[in-house]
Amino acid sequence: MVQTRGVGNSNPGLGAGTSGGGARRNEDRAPSPPPPPPPPYTADMFFAQFLGSQRNMEEMQRNMEEALCNIAENTRRGDNQGGREVNQYSSFKDFMDTKPPVFKEALEPLEADEWINTMEQKFHLLRMTEELKAEYAAHQLQGPAGIWWSHHRTTYLEGTPITWNRFTTAFRGNYIPPGVVEMKVGEFMRLSQGTKSMNEYLHAFNNLARYATEFVNTEAKKIASFQRGLSPKMLKTIGTGTRATFNAYISDCLTQENNNNNYSASKSRKRAFEAGSSQSRAPVAGRPQYHPPAPSARF
Repeated sequence: MVQTRGVGNSNPGLGAGTSGGGARRNEDRAPSPPPPPPPPYTADMFFAQFLGSQRNMEEMQRNMEEALCNIAENTRRGDNQGGREVNQYSSFKDFMDTKPPVFKEALEPLEADEWINTMEQKFHLLRMTEELKAEYAAHQLQGPAGIWWSHHRTTYLEGTPITWNRFTTAFRGNYIPPGVVEMKVGEFMRLSQGTKSMNEYLHAFNNLARYATEFVNTEAKKIASFQRGLSPKMLKTIGTGTRATFNAYISDCLTQENNNNNYSASKSRKRAFEAGSSQSRAPVAGRPQYHPPAPSARF
């Protein structure tokens, strides 16, 4: 027990002496100098920092676009894992690949009607919902038509689904109003061949028939409507016809028109030949004979 306390008494003395020496060495050490000031912030440094931030933003934007494209592609292709159905709807890029026409304004109602028909032909090549059809078609409205659609969309209640049927109803109501349709129906009813060729008459008939569908919704009605406007000469030669289809009846009319034209040309050549022959057979008038004057009497 005595030895233990003796050892303990020697250690504190050594520790105290050591601690005191360290304190004196700290007091003799010189204080460290302050850090140098930062370099001045120049315009070059500002632009370098700005360009670096800009590049970082562009890189982030590219990454975001790639991520969105991947999500859209995966959504379009679908994921068969977990029993989920494949998404088979066509994308907007698929729609634009069909080269859909742009619509700005229509000087004639037929132009607006042709645009709707063309858009429906494009849709037949794709798989889309009725709402996607309206959305994609509206993207092709530019100029006055685009302004009209922007105003018209505000007439729908918020959340109302705009289907293709709603779109075409509004579009036709604006560009093909009922009054114009009635006017076109009247033109269809008054249409006649007159001096038109068969092809010219057929073209006018098909254009106006789109406004009078109730008169051409069967083969028999279409033939009767076309026959009503034929020229008297064609009606005389073609007769009423017994064809069951409109295309077959038109083929007969074209054939008969060609026969009529050949017959008329033949008659014209015959008349010209007969006129030339009659002139060659006409008697030549005799020349008057010369009679010298009688000698005068001499006195």
